Amino acid sequence: MHPGNMITTTIIEDAAVLIPNKEHINFTEGKETIKKGTQVSGTVQKVAGLRRGKPFIYRLFKTNDNKIIYLNKIKQMENSEEVKLGADAIKVNLKQNILMKSDVLAAIGGAVIGFGYAKYKKYDSKKAGIYALVGAVSGFVVGRVAQHTGIVTFNK
Repeated sequence: MHPGNMITTTIIEDAAVLIPNKEHINFTEGKETIKKGTQVSGTVQKVAGLRRGKPFIYRLFKTNDNKIIYLNKIKQMENSEEVKLGADAIKVNLKQNILMKSDVLAAIGGAVIGFGYAKYKKYDSKKAGIYALVGAVSGFVVGRVAQHTGIVTFNK
């Protein structure tokens, strides 16, 4: 789901309506709840606030009648980044991140290994830099090949 797009969905579990707390820059649960199975229309929103005093992005759903609930309380809708297979049993996420944490860590590891090898062989700084660069590129390639291209999740 993309922020700002109007959608109609179903509440999957009782959802407390949230009240913005401007003093603490967060949300508190109000007394009103929206019952499980209720059809709602509205928009997905991401709101910057604080959680335990640290910056946090709240993922919320704002209904057409201005009621705010947590996004995880609604049934996830299909979008262009997901493909359903078979009898609605498996969902495959095709969204690809350009640079993942594992790629960066593998590149750093390769650079450290290349630099360490050059220092072990007592090469000069220029050659050590080249070894570190080659190690970083090699580590990045190995990290990219080792990671999975799709994430499979099972629908509930």
